[in-house]
Amino acid sequence: MTTMVCFRSAGTDYCMPVHATRAVRRSSGMIALPAPGPHTAGILPGKPPLTVISPPGTGGSHVLVVEAGEMTFGLLVDAVTGLRRITDADISPSPAGQDRPLVCGTIDTGEQLVLVTDPNALAGRL
Repeated sequence: MTTMVCFRSAGTDYCMPVHATRAVRRSSGMIALPAPGPHTAGILPGKPPLTVISPPGTGGSHVLVVEAGEMTFGLLVDAVTGLRRITDADISPSPAGQDRPLVCGTIDTGEQLVLVTDPNALAGRL
């Protein structure tokens, strides 16, 4: 069993392993960078400042703080919706058609399709 943090972004439900998450913060106070990368939404003040990434065209009012390897960064999301315990058998293979393997599997709950995100692939967007 793996515990996943579930969140919603741009009308889609996602999850990632809880061991890769550190906190949830509000996005208020986020500062735009003058020349951001294509996936950089901005930075949140702190020591050190937290770089926040987001897929192009999405926004959000919450930042999920993620740790992947040596990197800590924020992921801009609409809402963090809770925790869910998942068995490996519940996770189907990743869907075809991705330019980058951000989604490493899917979970069909019977009510919705949840996309499992790869924290290391997200870190690669920095």
